[in-house]
Amino acid sequence: MLYTQNKNLLIALIIGAVVVAGLSWKVLSSSNSGASAASEAVTLTTDPNPLRTGPATLIIDVKDKAGGSINDATVSFDLNMTTMDMGSQRGNAIFQGNGRYIASGRISMRGPWKVTIKVTMPDGVVVNKDFTVNVP
Repeated sequence: MLYTQNKNLLIALIIGAVVVAGLSWKVLSSSNSGASAASEAVTLTTDPNPLRTGPATLIIDVKDKAGGSINDATVSFDLNMTTMDMGSQRGNAIFQGNGRYIASGRISMRGPWKVTIKVTMPDGVVVNKDFTVNVP
């Protein structure tokens, strides 16, 4: 009986690891809201890419509908694991030039993490965008 339980647990762990590994390289956009959501593009990349446990740099690019850089926005982030409350990390991103903003966080364990980006445009319009990043 104990052997069967251990075997089933091992199979479940292997399946879970394969699913997480298969999704680990993707950064998926899940929502975009705001008065001008169709007008601005907010994208997220990470360093390292794919993410791993430890320090993480969030690279946020903000463009207008013509693809031009938006250089005087206020950009903030909220980072939290989706499957387990690891404590929310919040802060403001620092402008780097050419529509790029950088923020730092810490990934404490493997699995899916939600990154919520809030961009306040120069005209006051707010754009919120959620991303899910998977850490293998």
